[in-house]
Amino acid sequence: MKKSKKQTVFYIISIILFLIGFIPLFKNYRLIIYLAAVILSGYDLIIEGIKNIFHLNFEEDTLMTIAIIAAFIIGEYPESVAIVLLFKLGEFVEDKAIEKTNKNIREIAEVQVKTANIINEDGKIEKVNADTIKKGDKILVKVGEIVPADCKIIQGETSLDTSSLTGESEPRAAYVGEEILSGSVNLSGVITCIAVRDYADSAISKIVDLVYEATNNKAKKEEYITKFSKIYTPTVIVIAVILAIIPALLGQNFETWLYRALVFLVASCPCSIVISIPLAYFSCIGAISKKGMLIKGSKHIEDLANATAIAFDKTGTITTGKMKVKKIIANKEENNRKIIEYAYALEKNSNHPISLAITRYGEENKIKQLDSTDQKEIAGLGICGKINGNEILIGNQKLLDKMNVKYDKKNIIENAIVVVKEGSVLGQIVLEEDIRKGIEKTIEDLKGLGLKKLVMLTGDNKKNAEKIAKECSNIEFKSDLLPDGKVNEVKNIKKNNKVIFVGDGINDSPVLATADFGIAMGAGTDIAGTAADSILISNNINTLPKIIQIARKTLKVVNENIFISILAKLIVLVLGIVGIAPVWLAVAADTGITLLTVLNSIRIFR
Repeated sequence: MKKSKKQTVFYIISIILFLIGFIPLFKNYRLIIYLAAVILSGYDLIIEGIKNIFHLNFEEDTLMTIAIIAAFIIGEYPESVAIVLLFKLGEFVEDKAIEKTNKNIREIAEVQVKTANIINEDGKIEKVNADTIKKGDKILVKVGEIVPADCKIIQGETSLDTSSLTGESEPRAAYVGEEILSGSVNLSGVITCIAVRDYADSAISKIVDLVYEATNNKAKKEEYITKFSKIYTPTVIVIAVILAIIPALLGQNFETWLYRALVFLVASCPCSIVISIPLAYFSCIGAISKKGMLIKGSKHIEDLANATAIAFDKTGTITTGKMKVKKIIANKEENNRKIIEYAYALEKNSNHPISLAITRYGEENKIKQLDSTDQKEIAGLGICGKINGNEILIGNQKLLDKMNVKYDKKNIIENAIVVVKEGSVLGQIVLEEDIRKGIEKTIEDLKGLGLKKLVMLTGDNKKNAEKIAKECSNIEFKSDLLPDGKVNEVKNIKKNNKVIFVGDGINDSPVLATADFGIAMGAGTDIAGTAADSILISNNINTLPKIIQIARKTLKVVNENIFISILAKLIVLVLGIVGIAPVWLAVAADTGITLLTVLNSIRIFR
């Protein structure tokens, strides 16, 4: 910060000295005035440039240093100062732009906490380094504190701010038994939790790793520009030398052609391309992260932007991966309340998806909690136990057959959960998969983006898949697929399209790796081990249309920046060679085009 302030003061003094140099009163002191102006504002640039010359490292600093020194040698002092001032102005804008686009990603990294409150075996609270948290540790999270590791709430309830992780600004309620991610901010109540993962394996640690990975994985155009600069810059210097020497050997005025060579040298500087292209990709990563997705590097942005097809897994992607109670059907009206009370009493201690759905329904509707005994789970069939001394069975038709319960099959809905008391059927609970809200509009928005093919790939049976597909704007679907079947389907689509695949990141690893761009849903996945190119941390599939739009906008901006830069360079180069453009105009053009392309790049972040 101190260094930045000092450089700003030096820059302002240099501008003042530059203006003083034009006052006739100081005519005899112009050399000293302009030299002081150059040194004050450009000392670091010149030092770096001279080092680069000796190390044969030809970058834009090298070009500018040569131009500054040469302008001074031929007596063009004001031009030498103008080169420094304009170049420094460009650097300042570039730094501010990078700081702006980096802000959101830096905020994510800063969510990592350094200390945590651990409850030891004696029940006492100890403040420890967060990175020492191990799976099974008991953690106390106070109001206003950040959850230090992925954990499960065992006492208390609260609301959480997950915006740093998901991009969602609305607080989320969290209750006993719920798993919460590290990096969430506790807003309203003290909670006691059990760590379900070590600190190093928790969500926020993995996200930060992904952020650093993202900034190091360059896009193809970025890699090309890096290689291009290493060849381009020394080539420009050689041409500039030839431009200064050959005409002089042919009898032309040496100073005239040396000046034109300087214009050529400065005008050729590839600052606008070298700065704006990486900045555009970096802005894209920042903008997409605000939508709740982290991309593992700018090299994947082009695949996302150029996609013409998208395939979805069903469970955990188009659906939430959870079941929900659709309706309760009682044989007699007075049994309606009893059915859900009995089911809630037996199911509340099970982690089976059906049990969780019934438990969630019971909690949301404040169903009376009955005491149960002799509870026993029967794999694949259901659960049984005693309530107030009565034998209760809850399960599918196979459980009823196994227990020799008499019932009319015509009255039982397929896949319904039947509730039986002392051998008599009380009624049934109908469940369905919970489809993500807004998915139909999302599918329509994706079609509106011109994607040629949208398809759901699922291992579920045709009947269930068809029902879900209809609710998703009649999306095309393929059912009864094993993981290798999904891979083959994606390979077939890839014959004529670039394919995005969206899956839950657990059993979809092969197909995520096969697709041109793989998106893993963030909830419940091992973020580090996924084969995907990106993680949808927010788990909000409805942001996909906007994310694809951002990627496409980025490629458009990149191509605009390249075109604008090359066109401007060619115009100034021609004007410089024929002696129309002065050095300061070449610098102004270079800095101006750099500013223009930088501003164009940071539009992506907005």
